[in-house]
Amino acid sequence: MSFEDVWQKFLTWLLDMLPNVIGAALIFAGGWWLSNVVVRLIKRTMTRARTETGIVTFLCSLANAAAKIIISIMALSQLGVPVGPMITAIGAAGVTVGLALKENMTNIASGAQIVFTKPFAVGDYLLVDNVEGTVERIEMMFTTLRTFDNKEIVIPNSTITVSTIINYTAMKTRRLDLRYSVGYEDDLSKVKEVLQELTDKNPLVERDPEPLIAVEEHKDSCIQMLVRVWCKTDDYWTLYYQMQEDVKLAFDREGIHIPFPQLDVHLDRPVDKI
Repeated sequence: MSFEDVWQKFLTWLLDMLPNVIGAALIFAGGWWLSNVVVRLIKRTMTRARTETGIVTFLCSLANAAAKIIISIMALSQLGVPVGPMITAIGAAGVTVGLALKENMTNIASGAQIVFTKPFAVGDYLLVDNVEGTVERIEMMFTTLRTFDNKEIVIPNSTITVSTIINYTAMKTRRLDLRYSVGYEDDLSKVKEVLQELTDKNPLVERDPEPLIAVEEHKDSCIQMLVRVWCKTDDYWTLYYQMQEDVKLAFDREGIHIPFPQLDVHLDRPVDKI
């Protein structure tokens, strides 16, 4: 068979396949674009319905991945590739891959568990596995936190579901415990009066439950005072820093001492000279 015959057969095959190739390309390109539109529509609809952001990001990422797989199979089918055996083979391979990538499958299952059991939501401030930050995204396999100094921390979902989670923003109010040291020579009644005045005039302090001001402990070099107040969760650190400054200024103004650690040494008899 001459080269011209081979070339002619190739051109004939190419012309016969051209409609299928064009159709597959249109299915792939159009389906890819349509899947992005559908995912954006799902996201917009769920957002308008005030669905939690974590559920929105998780379901959108899941829908996007599923749509892309379906579109790819449809495009291959248009090219004449037998997708039935391929789907069976993919299913069999999926079992093998699933066993090999069981950690990833566990992350996906854990992501679904997080989304539907709702131990936290996007915007909450968490401490997980000695890592803390504000929840930015809950996705299929990972949850992303943002720290106060604007670092991004990505945690596998399976790590979160088996860890102890401290959610600092789950409740509307938080208790703030403050401790201040005063000298043994200071008037405790005056100290409590100053601390009470500071809590009474601070608008961030909640009145129910009432603030607690008490002597907590007698230490070696000082008496430790405890100030226990409640505030809105969003005001926690603002109130903390305000009280630290206000207490120092008030103690200075009233002549209340914040003692340094000290040690008194008593000798029973003079030391013999050598």
